[in-house]
Amino acid sequence: MAPAWRSQVYAARRLAQTPRTFSNWMPVLVDMAQQRVGHGPQSLSFRSRSGITISCPNRPGARVPVYEIFAEDCYRLGWWLGPLLHAPIVAVDIGGHVGTFSCRLAELNPQAQILAYEPSATTAGYLRRNVEQNGFAGRVTVNQLAVAATGGETMLFEDNEGGSGLNGLVAAGHASAGAAEVHTTTFDEIVEAAPGPVDVVKIDCEGGEYDVVLASSAESWKSVQRVVMEYHPVAGHSWDELRDRFADWGLHVQRSETVNGYGCVWLSRETLPASTH
Repeated sequence: MAPAWRSQVYAARRLAQTPRTFSNWMPVLVDMAQQRVGHGPQSLSFRSRSGITISCPNRPGARVPVYEIFAEDCYRLGWWLGPLLHAPIVAVDIGGHVGTFSCRLAELNPQAQILAYEPSATTAGYLRRNVEQNGFAGRVTVNQLAVAATGGETMLFEDNEGGSGLNGLVAAGHASAGAAEVHTTTFDEIVEAAPGPVDVVKIDCEGGEYDVVLASSAESWKSVQRVVMEYHPVAGHSWDELRDRFADWGLHVQRSETVNGYGCVWLSRETLPASTH
């Protein structure tokens, strides 16, 4: 399929998803259309049919995760979490972006305590806003930190300085133009400071997943029951490294999706039933 056709199909899918997913679909569509011609508002607020409000910059790279979580259920939360969806769990959201995953999990599981990590100042601002406006401030803790191999400082490449989901650490192979210094922590430090044993981990950090996982200790993963992770092409690394490391820790792949070297995998300490979608 030619790129122009792919773009048209993508636009048509978003057009169909918007009224099905968001109660304020008409102003959302108008504001997105105006943004394409340079006259739209700087930010959008999506109101999901379930009652969650997600605000984000009015830019394509920032809007995508809102559709992925609320329109497409991209992480298949009900299937992946199973009984954990109704249990008091501690979850870690690495690559929290504007809070779509954290807010959706907090909505679905009123007993969940969620630690969200997002290094971009712009994006973390929206993350805090979304946590607060949905009444989750007591259960979702926002940490303006990158998760890396070591604690300290590093450079974050900000794709468009507008809450892009493509922001990533220069150390993970991202370009250095438009980079800003950010503070870092490690997965081991996160687990040590968590309010209880960590049960659930979501990772989407644009290539930083190798440092997050490979630099961590087996001890830090002992309590983790579920992992969902996106992985990216990074020179010198491959998904096989992460798969084998997780297998050594007792976490095994239950489902995987791969397109052009980019993938998403769901792992569990127990065997899950086959996914229905």
